[in-house]
Amino acid sequence: MVSSVLNEGARGLANSQRELQRAANDIARANVGPETSTSPETLRDNSPTTLAPVEQTAESERRQDINEPLIELRRQELVFNASASVVRTADDTLGTLLDTQA
Repeated sequence: MVSSVLNEGARGLANSQRELQRAANDIARANVGPETSTSPETLRDNSPTTLAPVEQTAESERRQDINEPLIELRRQELVFNASASVVRTADDTLGTLLDTQA
């Protein structure tokens, strides 16, 4: 009984860790735009440039919207802590059972 609880807690920890990593990767990619080639010569050029109007595309909206990964990150943090509590409680119970039987 206790070992199955330990296994479930460990499985919860592993799943949560995987989801935490996925959410963190989504957050890290959220603000990464397409690579632009800016050479040092271009930066030193003092000629005036006209900027094109900003266009809001689905790609830029997706990069800017990090709300869902942040929520998922927080949710998985709570799941991870709950799974750790399950493992801790099962460990304490197992220790108590061993002490009682000895």
